[in-house]
Amino acid sequence: MAERRSVPARIGMGDVERLEAETERLRGLDYRQGGGVCRDAVIVTAAWNDQLLRSTSTEIVRTRLHVALADVHNLAGWTCFDTGLEQAATRHWDQALVLAAEVGHQALIANIHYRSGRLRLHNGRRREALEVFDRAVMAAKRARSHHATAMLRANEAWAHAGLGDQGMAVIRLRQAYEDFARPSANGVPAWARFFDETDLSALTGVVHTELARTVDPGHTATAIPALTAAILGYPDAMTRSRALSMIALTANHLLDNDFAHADLVGRRAIATAGTVSSIRVADRLQPLRHLADRYRGDPHAQALAARIAAFIPSL
Repeated sequence: MAERRSVPARIGMGDVERLEAETERLRGLDYRQGGGVCRDAVIVTAAWNDQLLRSTSTEIVRTRLHVALADVHNLAGWTCFDTGLEQAATRHWDQALVLAAEVGHQALIANIHYRSGRLRLHNGRRREALEVFDRAVMAAKRARSHHATAMLRANEAWAHAGLGDQGMAVIRLRQAYEDFARPSANGVPAWARFFDETDLSALTGVVHTELARTVDPGHTATAIPALTAAILGYPDAMTRSRALSMIALTANHLLDNDFAHADLVGRRAIATAGTVSSIRVADRLQPLRHLADRYRGDPHAQALAARIAAFIPSL
């Protein structure tokens, strides 16, 4: 494969296109099977292709190479994050930012910041996440990418909801829908295509799940249909996203005291999680276990908690 090839003295557009195609292939594996399946391959691909920066090329090729390398390092960071290697993830994102900044690619800069913010959001560092998302929004606006701005506003809504700030969560979610409806100046790049109507529905469900947890359980009335629609809408290639939505849906049924339904959806969530090599999915199951443990008088909730306790991530 790539690591066996010698580094050419001069590169052309075909060399960059091969890197782009390989990154897209690996991105598909990440979506479908989790970062654990492809992380090492992504890291090797990034390391080998970094050497192309020493090759001569035209200015057009060199600019596109910088973008392609930033993209593969961005993916490397994401797969490291997905498998619990957070320091490695940060190193790859830092490298991606350097490469993207050298050619002024604001849309990619926004996406890199988005992923860095998601790491903080995953770890419960919501205010830090909001700071990173704010930097991402500024880059997205410079790129005139309403699509990227919509994605970031939805994630800001998630962070605000986790902090119990219902007002800002609702405002940011509304802004996400408004921006999503507006066409972006330069289309949607490969690294952001996952964010579509289905993913926006999933994030809507997650925001209202957090509000149900922090503010008012009545938010389950909005979260449940949004998450159900997302689960039905995700294609087979988005297995990890479906698993995460199932976990959130299960939490809503618990909060609704619909324990039998929670047990049913939870079984499916755990089964789907078992097909994905992702520590993030396993991490999301743990708060669900704690929530189920609160309902000690219900056998369905206790069975769900026991199944989660027995779950072993496929990493």
